[in-house]
Amino acid sequence: MRATATVSSWLPWLKPFLPRLVLLEEKAAELYHLSLLGKAFVPSVQAQTVFGAEKAGIVLVPLHRQLIQQGFQKRSYSDEKGSSASVYYRGDLGTLRFVVPQIKPRQKPPRTGLAVWPSRKAVLLLENPHAVEVKYLGVSYEVQIPQVGRFILAEGLELKTGPQSDLRIIFESAKSLALIMDLLAQNEDLQREALNDFLEIRPPSLLREFQENLRRNGPGTILWESAQKLYLQNHPGTPGVVLTRWYWKFIPILSKTLLSPREEL
Repeated sequence: MRATATVSSWLPWLKPFLPRLVLLEEKAAELYHLSLLGKAFVPSVQAQTVFGAEKAGIVLVPLHRQLIQQGFQKRSYSDEKGSSASVYYRGDLGTLRFVVPQIKPRQKPPRTGLAVWPSRKAVLLLENPHAVEVKYLGVSYEVQIPQVGRFILAEGLELKTGPQSDLRIIFESAKSLALIMDLLAQNEDLQREALNDFLEIRPPSLLREFQENLRRNGPGTILWESAQKLYLQNHPGTPGVVLTRWYWKFIPILSKTLLSPREEL
């Protein structure tokens, strides 16, 4: 394990624009460990670095120009769901993707300016983010990450399996569940913060969907077993029973949160 965030090498290139961007996905999860928990973490192996932005309009046109001037190339990319759009790539840094809130069905990516992907998850993740400090080569950067409760909820809404689910969908869902395990299973303070964040999330139906997804994909299911395997690969020596105990304690706590939204946790 190490305590250097894998997003760090991107920060000098993005510094002027960081106040308008929110770090997402696995690299954001690293910062919960590093900045909020002060713990070592397993570095992300995610191929892309993903940032969210409220809008990709004229204010971020300079970011597109700067990336192109610095040798980044726009490339077409398709995700596991078959959606395709452009990303930025440079050999020494890798791939950078930007997402914006999807505000209408079948929303198309803009043809000009910053290349972005419309995302339903971004609507949830970009509300009320907070900044954490990341140091790289002696320089401090403020990087915005989502509220931890919103991050957990967004991953929980991705837990999709069923008779027609192919292996790719199961694997992507397992990664989402493994992220939830990684953040909550052995971190009571972070779990408490997530539950308190849940009290502010609207509509409540999102939390009920999250709760139902967890109930359908608990211990013994294919998704649970896949996620547990991913978790134990990153935390060797941890007994699998740690995750099972956490699950059966967390489900009633989550139910209490849904039933008593104004009660202090």
